[in-house]
Amino acid sequence: MKCTPMKSLIFGLFCLITSLSAHAQIFSGLAEIEKAKKEGFYTYLHSEEKFASPAWKEYLKKVGSVENGRAGAIIVSQARIPSISKDPVALLSLISEEKNKVKLFISIATAPDTYIQTGHEKYREATDWLEIFLQSLSLEENVRSEEAKLNELKNSKIKFQRLAERHIRELDSNKRQTDLLVKKLEETKLEKEKILANQEQTKLDQKATDEAIIEQMKKVETAKQKIK
Repeated sequence: MKCTPMKSLIFGLFCLITSLSAHAQIFSGLAEIEKAKKEGFYTYLHSEEKFASPAWKEYLKKVGSVENGRAGAIIVSQARIPSISKDPVALLSLISEEKNKVKLFISIATAPDTYIQTGHEKYREATDWLEIFLQSLSLEENVRSEEAKLNELKNSKIKFQRLAERHIRELDSNKRQTDLLVKKLEETKLEKEKILANQEQTKLDQKATDEAIIEQMKKVETAKQKIK
């Protein structure tokens, strides 16, 4: 079945919408933040830590003042997230590498010793709020991926341009060598013709000398006969 450009476009948009709407795997768990065990939830990011951390801080700025805690902790003491609570909540988070994966852990306290995790009445709202960040990060990562491909193509273009220039230089060098060889061949051909002409003249000179010797021998014999 032939795939038209319009069908390809529609399929591509469908895949993009599907990928954005699909929920990431989010788990409940514990993590040590600010030298204390905190309950919360976490997920793994499809991005490098050097990109994920600033993106996460930028996202948190929408809900409050972001602070850098100890050992990489990212904190918003008075986070205002209407979908989770009408009152400010304490939000502690940590981005770390775990088994070659980038992990984002979030601890949100809605009350003293009450943290959002599986079973909490606001767990769905909290994970939906996290999903918005994950979708944004995915889009940013897609931009980086496409830019990397573009840079790779640009580097390939430069490489092929240099190869093309080298081929031109090689062809020029080959032409010069060919011209020299043709010139040398012409010179060799003329030299050969000169040698052949000299050879033919030598044969004629040799024949004339032989004939002169015979004639001179006859004269010598005639002179001797007169003495007798």
